[in-house]
Amino acid sequence: MDMLARKNNHPNFLKVLALTVAAACLLLLAGCSSPGYSYYRPGVSQFVPGDAGLQSRDLVDMTDKLAADLLKIPQIANNPNKVVIQVTSIRNQTSTPWQNDQIYLARMRTLLAKYAGNEIAFTLPPQQLAQLQQETLGPNTGGFEQSSRGAAPVSGRLIPQYALTGVFYDLPNSATTYYLCEFQLVDIRTGQLIWDGKYEVRTLNLY
Repeated sequence: MDMLARKNNHPNFLKVLALTVAAACLLLLAGCSSPGYSYYRPGVSQFVPGDAGLQSRDLVDMTDKLAADLLKIPQIANNPNKVVIQVTSIRNQTSTPWQNDQIYLARMRTLLAKYAGNEIAFTLPPQQLAQLQQETLGPNTGGFEQSSRGAAPVSGRLIPQYALTGVFYDLPNSATTYYLCEFQLVDIRTGQLIWDGKYEVRTLNLY
């Protein structure tokens, strides 16, 4: 028997080899069991156990649908002029308090701006605009022209014609909850409801 064969049959060598293989397997298993990036960044359409109520998938689906519907109304589709819209707020009439209701209107606005930027202009609510001017121009600006290094005079503020708003309702039961999410476009001058879109979904109450 040659030296290599005698070495391979040596009890200590076999023991070391077995321990080395076992350690390598443990490292491999540890690496395989570690959650990857996608584990901490589940897809928008993916349901995560423990979540309840309206989900990110609902947010995407409802704003995709309703933004497309809004762009079809005659006041926008057939208007030769740019329509000026002021995004207001969503009233929460559900039985659950919200952390951030503005995300729904924010996604609606970004979709409308993306697909109808030549047809629609957006303005800030007066309070938000006043705060922004206070922060950027100071309390005594003397007019925007004097505060912008001799820039061309501003012709005036955009006057919104319509307000985009919404209200969410729910009907909770023991096993499920029904949600009705309503978005509205209102003529600011007359108060007339120009467009009314809805999104409905029923969720399982998994807590």
